[in-house]
Amino acid sequence: MANNRYEDVPEEILSFVDTVRNKYFPELSGLKINVLYDLKKRTNKGKLVLGNIKKTDDLIRHHTKSEFGLQDGYDFILFLDKFIFNHIDDNDKVRLIRHQFRHVFYDSENDKDPYRLVGHDVEDFFEELQLNKDDMRWAERVMEVAMALYEEDKENTKGPAPF
Repeated sequence: MANNRYEDVPEEILSFVDTVRNKYFPELSGLKINVLYDLKKRTNKGKLVLGNIKKTDDLIRHHTKSEFGLQDGYDFILFLDKFIFNHIDDNDKVRLIRHQFRHVFYDSENDKDPYRLVGHDVEDFFEELQLNKDDMRWAERVMEVAMALYEEDKENTKGPAPF
């Protein structure tokens, strides 16, 4: 049975993610990250999930080590809602990716495992509030667009009404 939930992102999206990481998070340059499109609509606590980042465990690192030809595989996987990601502008894509990278904390004192996941400072991150001061409600705006897009897509795929 094939898993149609995830899809590799194209090379230009990998480059886009790397550009955001290098510009805003140079301390994460050593992070081995896989970026996947999530093809299904996800919600959490009634909100759409537009992106998510997960730290890999030993099993995932084992199964992805051939990707690098190294002893270890990916450190993290970044999931992006493909449908929404392809309908938002580049500024919002940067905001979404940057927000996800804020969840990764780099501890330079920990040589064995310097990366870990952290939660929000507030409903967002203090740094993101400052960086998004020109559009403080960007996430709400994108969420409204996402909900409308999903609703429109649902209506368009219903097909003709039964007799």
